[in-house]
Amino acid sequence: MLRLALIPFALVVAALVLLAVLPGRENVVPGGAVELEDVVVTLYPRTDPDAVWYFATPHAEYVPSTQEATLHSVEDGRRTVAGETDFTLHSSQVTIDRSENLRGDEMRAHLVDDDLDLLMQARAGRQVLIDQRNGRFEVPRAIMSGPDLGESVFEDMRISFDFTDFESGGPGTVGYAQFMVDVNGEN
Repeated sequence: MLRLALIPFALVVAALVLLAVLPGRENVVPGGAVELEDVVVTLYPRTDPDAVWYFATPHAEYVPSTQEATLHSVEDGRRTVAGETDFTLHSSQVTIDRSENLRGDEMRAHLVDDDLDLLMQARAGRQVLIDQRNGRFEVPRAIMSGPDLGESVFEDMRISFDFTDFESGGPGTVGYAQFMVDVNGEN
């Protein structure tokens, strides 16, 4: 009886040894993009743990090989800190890279507390970058406007999310500003 039990046991052990010796299968990452419709994306950046980003988009693509997600026609994008929206974001296309940074050719941000609009545009092959690690916008060309500001144009702008650290220009860049002055209650 013991001999009869050892035969199936030996066959199982031999099969396991054979499976262990055979070359293993490689995990294959799908080559194509994963496409989603009517998506709400929530982003919790590791490098900005107090912030939460929300995006609503009718179409999104995720490419596993590059670990990038592209959101199309973003009309309801926003960054919140402690549950409060500090700025909104709109764009025809935004890519979220593997470092959780956002990039695109044109983005519109509205800074809620300052009531400022910021049109960010790509230029000379450089895209707009929203850098999560450094908490800033890096913009080749920016047009900033607001009720008390008028309109200002900046090139090669780097500005923190809270607008406390601002740098613009460099060799060969041009910037101009138009200010509205209130004189006796008239603009």
